[in-house]
Amino acid sequence: MHEIEISNLSFTYESRSSPALDKVNLTVEPREFVLLAGASGSGKSTLIKCINGLIPHRYVGEYAGQASIRGQAVPDSRFLQLSLTVGTVLQEADKQLVSSIVEDDVAFGPGNLALPREEIERRVKSSLEAMDILRLRQRSIFAISGGQKQRLAIADVLAMEPDILLFDEPLANLDSNGVHLMQAIFRTLHETGKTIVVSEHRTEEVLRSKPTRVVVIDNGKLLADSEDPKVLVKFKDILKVPAEYALEGVTPPNEVSPDYTRLDMSTTPAQELVKVDDLAFEYSGGVKALSGISFTIHEGERVALLGNNGAGKSTLALSLIGLLKPTAGHVLIEGKNTRKLNTSEIAKTLCLVFQSPFSMLFARTVRDELSFGPKNLEYSTQVIDSIVPETAKRCSISHLLDGSPFASSFGEKKRICVGAVLTIQPKCIILDEPTAGQDYRSYSNFMNFICSLEEHVKSFIVITHDPDLAIEYTDRAIVLNDGRIIADGPTRKVLADQSILKEGAIRETSQIELSLRATGGKEVLRLADLARRQASFASSYISRDKLPTQ
Repeated sequence: MHEIEISNLSFTYESRSSPALDKVNLTVEPREFVLLAGASGSGKSTLIKCINGLIPHRYVGEYAGQASIRGQAVPDSRFLQLSLTVGTVLQEADKQLVSSIVEDDVAFGPGNLALPREEIERRVKSSLEAMDILRLRQRSIFAISGGQKQRLAIADVLAMEPDILLFDEPLANLDSNGVHLMQAIFRTLHETGKTIVVSEHRTEEVLRSKPTRVVVIDNGKLLADSEDPKVLVKFKDILKVPAEYALEGVTPPNEVSPDYTRLDMSTTPAQELVKVDDLAFEYSGGVKALSGISFTIHEGERVALLGNNGAGKSTLALSLIGLLKPTAGHVLIEGKNTRKLNTSEIAKTLCLVFQSPFSMLFARTVRDELSFGPKNLEYSTQVIDSIVPETAKRCSISHLLDGSPFASSFGEKKRICVGAVLTIQPKCIILDEPTAGQDYRSYSNFMNFICSLEEHVKSFIVITHDPDLAIEYTDRAIVLNDGRIIADGPTRKVLADQSILKEGAIRETSQIELSLRATGGKEVLRLADLARRQASFASSYISRDKLPTQ
């Protein structure tokens, strides 16, 4: 009997004309570990919902074909019974958290199974330890970072101990330590006989856990199903694949790719946009989030802000835009102290795109979301009518303008949030994990779009756990750890320093590994520069066995 069987399955969401899934056929055997890869909106999350029963039990639409778990048709199964067999880590962690205290959230599921108190306590402790957040057990979920919430959502599911586990973008907000934990958990679950399906854009990290199969989906159809992970080479233009796969078959450019640095700061004076002087911030209850933070951002700089979950990155961003006032020190926006500015005044210079779309979205339509900021800043109707469709087109959300933002995919929600900030036309924007949940094609198009805005957006700060993004699109990297800056310098140099990578919990990706080999450990390189050097070393590196396991 198949563990999971999908037979000629199609599903079209209510109010949508095109199917999210189109005659999908797939079987998963007991103890298999499947990587489900695909672009944003390709149907991955819909397929996960069809397996766990959210479709058709909770989502309305046109359902045809069949999904079965251990021979039992999903539509005919009680949703509660399905949840005992199939556990799901949702793409949007906030949707999965139900309690206000960390340990209460983990205990919620086992408690509803009426398990003995001792067993509930065992599962809570074991799950929190597995995700390395036992120290947060008494913390409010409103006082933990996005990455910590992601770990908590995973702990919630582990505590239920289901036989089949579905992970929808589980690595999206995790730092290097969190990713290594998940890789170990994937391997352990697989070794102990669990059946695992991981839907993930970050294919490299899942491949390091040695999945038994790779399935690729696009436009609701299965395009590939193979035991050989190198099948992903065919889809390197739409998926984020290991650097060695991305380089395969690439014709090296004749010249080194141009640096994104547009200003020589040593000779060209540039306007100071942001100045942070000895900033400290402490949350109520004595939780110190930032200490001794000092740096300056000038026009023309493209800055990556990196560090482990809970390092203080999001707190720093909230301090810069004035939502949090410093406990000590100062933040100056174009020379003006944020203590004396309101958020609307700051927004004309500096805006933040929040990590979670649900912290921003509220309007009836996407058009209303994009219009809200400029309307409140009293932009003219003529300007608003011009910038809204232009921004929507550049963010690839034109087709969503007259629909609800809540009816879109997670990746689309992220682009809507970015669009809502860009219509304000600030000089500098802060992007908090902008590419989490985005496929490689959308990721690349979006970042290229951000870089093309230099006429209006003079600088940007991108908060990210993706060092490859920092390498490709920024010229400066600031690394935080435990609320302090541990590195601030050129991206290519900072990310070549093994001690900084370790202390800042930054993943050493295949792109970094290949760069260090190519440069003798001196610096990291963009893919275009790596392609130029690949003839001498890449051919000997491309193989599944060369993918590191840690």
